[in-house]
Amino acid sequence: METMDVAPDDQVLEIGCGRGTAVSLVAGRLTSGRIVAVDRSAAMARLAAERNQIHVDSGRAEIRCAEFEPADYPPGHFDKIFAVNVSLFWLGATTAQIERIRDLLAPGGRLYVFGERPTSVHATANAAATERLLTGHGFTTTTSMATRGQGRVLTCVTGAPAR
Repeated sequence: METMDVAPDDQVLEIGCGRGTAVSLVAGRLTSGRIVAVDRSAAMARLAAERNQIHVDSGRAEIRCAEFEPADYPPGHFDKIFAVNVSLFWLGATTAQIERIRDLLAPGGRLYVFGERPTSVHATANAAATERLLTGHGFTTTTSMATRGQGRVLTCVTGAPAR
């Protein structure tokens, strides 16, 4: 969460929230801001909502079972959009998906694509694929890597749309 530097009033979108671990971390930093977390799996969305019931009740979190392109949010709604271990970023998102992310980001907003891989070779390949995808769609990117326990490598590709 330090990488994203979530501000108390940020509007945040998580793509592929899984069990809602990151939702808890982000929502705990928000006061007037809000996190919208989407997962296409009904089971994962339910688990995330249960885990974060206090944040949902407070209005700081909304959990949706949906694809990530929430059509009912206006352009420029989110200060930060992030995903953790979501394969569409290294397997190749469609142009429409990347354009929707660009559209949803507020001016000055950032996309954070986190990945955790078992080796530096896998991590480097996934980060490079994500960089190619984003730069190919007009984003400027930076990449950071850190080794975690048991040799696992955590990467973050940060993208900002060229406006």
